[in-house]
Amino acid sequence: MKSAPFKLALLCIVAWLTGVLAYVGALALFYRQSISSGDFVAVLQWSAIGFVLAFILIYLPVLLGLHRMLGGVRPRWAFPFVAAFLGIAPTAFILFYLGGGVRSLVSQEASLFYAMFAVDGLIIGIGYTRIYANIA
Repeated sequence: MKSAPFKLALLCIVAWLTGVLAYVGALALFYRQSISSGDFVAVLQWSAIGFVLAFILIYLPVLLGLHRMLGGVRPRWAFPFVAAFLGIAPTAFILFYLGGGVRSLVSQEASLFYAMFAVDGLIIGIGYTRIYANIA
């Protein structure tokens, strides 16, 4: 049986990759655009940086706090809901770091990052409850 830290690391990778797919999917679905290879590399780099920082500094501490507050991982819906909502933070970090202001938080680019990090949060929240469901 794999340890919880190993499972969390695997969850981190799966969530980030799924979020990247959500970004590209949202770009195609909502804006009917494809992504160039140069833009795709930039999205991979910035989303990886934002995601790793958010996972370590925001997602994991908040989910651990929620876990302690609720005394377990029930109700299970709370974890993906909270984690999806937390996707605002890495989106803001990326946009502000790249020189955007408050207005950039409602831009088309922001909506793509919101889609990415909302999916990341859903995957993290669901995965977290599965990892810790059987740990007392």
